[in-house]
Amino acid sequence: MFTRKLLNRRLFFCNIQFKQVRNVQVSVIGAGGEVGSNLSLLLKRNKKLQRLQLYDDDEKIIGTAMELSLLPGGPDVTAFAGDSNLNAAVRESDLVVMVQRVPRKPGNTREQMLAANAPALQRLCRAIADENPTAFFAIATNPLNSLVPFASALMYKYGTYNPFKVFGVTHIDTARARTYAANALHVSTKNLRVPVIGGHSEETIIPLFSNITPNEYNIDPCQADTLTRLLRKSGTEIVFQKQGCESAVLAIAWSVNEFCNTILDAICGEEVTVNSFIANPYFGTRFFSGPTTVGPYGIIRACQGFVYSDYESFLVNASVPVINNDVSIGENYIHYVESQGKAKY
Repeated sequence: MFTRKLLNRRLFFCNIQFKQVRNVQVSVIGAGGEVGSNLSLLLKRNKKLQRLQLYDDDEKIIGTAMELSLLPGGPDVTAFAGDSNLNAAVRESDLVVMVQRVPRKPGNTREQMLAANAPALQRLCRAIADENPTAFFAIATNPLNSLVPFASALMYKYGTYNPFKVFGVTHIDTARARTYAANALHVSTKNLRVPVIGGHSEETIIPLFSNITPNEYNIDPCQADTLTRLLRKSGTEIVFQKQGCESAVLAIAWSVNEFCNTILDAICGEEVTVNSFIANPYFGTRFFSGPTTVGPYGIIRACQGFVYSDYESFLVNASVPVINNDVSIGENYIHYVESQGKAKY
């Protein structure tokens, strides 16, 4: 598979000279949905952006773009609606963000979510491969553990795969871990940092509370177990509290915006850290999530080398076969999707 070649090459860039990039453009795919429209509003306030491209299947995106374009300041906003305009929507963008999704419902399995969301991602991968293969590509659609490998396999098939620029956005996990830890410690989240590694599912999210910073704070093993369970169940609990009508919306939009804002700093020449699910062979899997160092040309360094507590070591060992299975499902799903011909949302 394509990952075998990836493991035989030097995986991450380092010490690359660069020039600052200006006139940054971002494309939001699925901008007409609840996550997408909230994300678009947040990005409209971003002073680093010059152009914001909004795409959705539904023509109501034209009205959303008009509404945002009448707000003072921020980037110029352009709308693209329908299949025929997808290529134009991603053209010349520095960052393409996928937030198109079929919302999670109570009882939905990961396989059902994959079947619902993979066709839209397939079409986006084809558009990026045709129009803008050098763009940073961020995916914030579940099931992330399978969709990022699915997209990577597609881009590899299309001859444009760049493992240094494909990201699954997992910033929401670190944000929630910080909040849970701060509440337990009765401190502010402002300077608190909790690495979260693994994958992006209830069985694979691994907060490393033993690595919390500043290191003057301490989460004991009993607290770590409780907080880990709360973190892993938080997405399901939100669906339940919303009476099964929708999954997290505002928090996802906020976290994706935070990711985008940080990646824009990288595009403009800085070295930054984001939490993301990427091609990473250091844990016995082909993909793994964690703090990722990024520069203007993509990923510089993937996470590795953490010191675990006994509990965290157990969680890592338990998550690896689950992640490997999720990755294989995603990579193999391209055969099914392509056999269906041109899929529709």
